[in-house]
Amino acid sequence: MRGRLMFGVGTLAALLAAGSCKDDVGLTSIPPAPERYIAFLSGAPPAPERYIAFLSGANEPTPTTTGAQGLATVTVNGDSIHYRIELSNIDSAFLAHIHHGAAGTSSGVIVPLYVAPSPPKGLDFSGLLIDSTVAVTAAILSQIRADTTYVNVHTKVNAGGEIRGQLFRFQ
Repeated sequence: MRGRLMFGVGTLAALLAAGSCKDDVGLTSIPPAPERYIAFLSGAPPAPERYIAFLSGANEPTPTTTGAQGLATVTVNGDSIHYRIELSNIDSAFLAHIHHGAAGTSSGVIVPLYVAPSPPKGLDFSGLLIDSTVAVTAAILSQIRADTTYVNVHTKVNAGGEIRGQLFRFQ
């Protein structure tokens, strides 16, 4: 019995000694706040969101046989998007849009990117189709962020769309 009492007193003394220890190092197991929280707390604007789409005829709901291809980039800055479409080997491109819809489906236009009165591009065009910025609604930003949008480029031969690609978050 006396051994148990001594063990209990010793354990209690050890706990009290450990509890009264002061090391002044603070909490070391909490990781630093992510950059986005630091930016928010400092009042700095959030980092831009970048999305890309690889454009090809194979991505159309009914695939098109074409040598055309392209890259669309979309950067979200607040309530606007900056977009850029680069193409190669495309004939007579005259429209480009962002549509809402999953891969393999067709849906309505939500953001016109390249429209009349922009002149159609000539035969075998390669280069920058458009580089511009437009204000968009919160609903459109939600659709882009949900990965349910695609970029479609229309030509005279394939008026419903010659090349397209789903937008996905890149950065």
